[in-house]
Amino acid sequence: MAIVRRILLILMLMVPIPALAQVEDAIEQWLVEEGGEEDASELSDLLLQLKADPINVNDTASMAMLPFVSPFQSKALRNYILLHGQLLSVAELHAVPGFDSTLVAWLEPYVVAKPYQEDVVLQWHRGTHTIVSGMGGAVEEAEGYRNGHYEGDRLRALVCYTYNYRNRISLRVSADKDPGEEWGQNNYYGYHLMMRDMGRIKRLVVGRYNLHFGQGVTLWTGLEPFNLTGSSPVRYASGVRQAGVFNEQDWQQGVATTIGVGYGMEVSAFGSRKEGEWLGGGHLTWRRGNLISGMTAVGTWLDDSLYLRDYAYNQTYFRGDRTLNLGMDAMYQRGPLLVFGEVAVGENGRLAGVGGARVSAGGSNSFGVTARYYDPLYHNLHAQAYAISTTRNEQGLAFDARWQLPFRLTALVNMDIHRFPALRYGVYRPSTGAWLRAQLGRPLGRHTVAEVRFAWRRKERNVPNVDTTLYIGEQTLRRQLQGQVRYECGVWRLTTRAVATWFDPEVSERQAGWLVAQEVRYGARRLQVAAQGVWFDIDGYYARMYLSESSLQYQFSIPMLNGRGARLAAVVRYEVSDALAISAKYAITAYPGVEQIGTGDAATEGNMQQTWNLQLRWRL
Repeated sequence: MAIVRRILLILMLMVPIPALAQVEDAIEQWLVEEGGEEDASELSDLLLQLKADPINVNDTASMAMLPFVSPFQSKALRNYILLHGQLLSVAELHAVPGFDSTLVAWLEPYVVAKPYQEDVVLQWHRGTHTIVSGMGGAVEEAEGYRNGHYEGDRLRALVCYTYNYRNRISLRVSADKDPGEEWGQNNYYGYHLMMRDMGRIKRLVVGRYNLHFGQGVTLWTGLEPFNLTGSSPVRYASGVRQAGVFNEQDWQQGVATTIGVGYGMEVSAFGSRKEGEWLGGGHLTWRRGNLISGMTAVGTWLDDSLYLRDYAYNQTYFRGDRTLNLGMDAMYQRGPLLVFGEVAVGENGRLAGVGGARVSAGGSNSFGVTARYYDPLYHNLHAQAYAISTTRNEQGLAFDARWQLPFRLTALVNMDIHRFPALRYGVYRPSTGAWLRAQLGRPLGRHTVAEVRFAWRRKERNVPNVDTTLYIGEQTLRRQLQGQVRYECGVWRLTTRAVATWFDPEVSERQAGWLVAQEVRYGARRLQVAAQGVWFDIDGYYARMYLSESSLQYQFSIPMLNGRGARLAAVVRYEVSDALAISAKYAITAYPGVEQIGTGDAATEGNMQQTWNLQLRWRL
């Protein structure tokens, strides 16, 4: 049997698998195509941490913590290991039911395959101690420093200590000073102590944590998953988990735990106190065969009643000092069919719900549909379900598909049709919208992959810069076309991209733009270098573009590009030893013919903006 498995692994490695975009590239794809500015820093931190300390695929409990692995895939992996023994290579994941080539391509940078044996007795001394410290800032001085509006200097400084024992025990303490802050004043401090799989205690977090339950209709804080092109917006809730290191928003602070009570049931309880807010509640999970169901109850109490000035768009917004929400969720998988959903109710009786189904049609082919209904008066301060806007005042239907076409082509499609029955910020009337994302990719030989992406989005808005008492509305259409070629061979990776965007409103002025980018990455055993040059010409803010670039840990960077100019960013990482690594980044953006960049306190003189960052990482 072992010989047969090794032969199978060799055959798998000989088959050319399409070099699909990695998850960090997908973050940029979501921002670029949607034109949004969602904070993906927590996910970026997680991915960088996993790259530095990959998860062992034979540690199935830790694999279940990954945001792209469903509970059913975790169960299939456990069953495969029980039947065939531990995996000999990451490539063997292709043989595990539910792990298609797309998922394996996403996982490859963040997992390893090596013998694993769970410790019966905790061996604290086998844990790892990691210290990351860094400093950086802008070269040019902004107006806010000159006029005294910024109290501190231009430096950003951070330090983070982490102790990790096989992902079962984690202790983290961090501090972060942002540019403009005084040292020791209003700086960000974070901490947590996490323990997992201690008898009946499945998870215990003291300090800062996040809560992921159901599909996010009743309760979801912190990291909000994005859906990749061609994938379903279904969410795989991880329950109680430690918060991101330097994520300064939407975390909870207190104690949260998950306890196994037998008969396939787990009970989670949590309490939090932070920044004038109390939060408490619990979640019950029941697993039976291919069914996972749950119930959530959460209450939020504010020290002071939330008061809003009356505007046309906010008549349905929450006002008061407390919310109470109850919800039920379920997920069922039978063969190639996955069905999921959650429904919740607020204390005022208003409903919100999301549900859908996805069918795998052999290989990597799949098709899915998702529907959602969020009442305009459904009030929940900590809901983050799949939505174009928020988990309130929205109804919609989404479709997703992935096809393996002839001639080695792969097609990915997402489409969403939605409406907002009540007024909302920036749109002072009930409105509708739609968007389409599509991608076509094909390997060009053994080391090269070409992709073409197209995004189309229609939405309504108030016409800007007119008499606000008129509230004139208009339809807008944003289209974006991107071509990309990626070449990977040995230690080299080259990516060439060209992007064009058109923004066409009914009344306002049309905007358009383009960019061309060339990225080069070199990765040897001790030395990693990444450099990217971008040339862009973009008419205005509504045609703005985002482009990912390599960065340092805890220093997430996807710059927004607008105007006409060029940007160069370079990152160098050198591992002095197995215990010490040094990283540096320098970026410069030039706008020819401009005497000032930005406005207000953020304005800088000249036509260039430069930033620098240094970082040390010790592993003890």
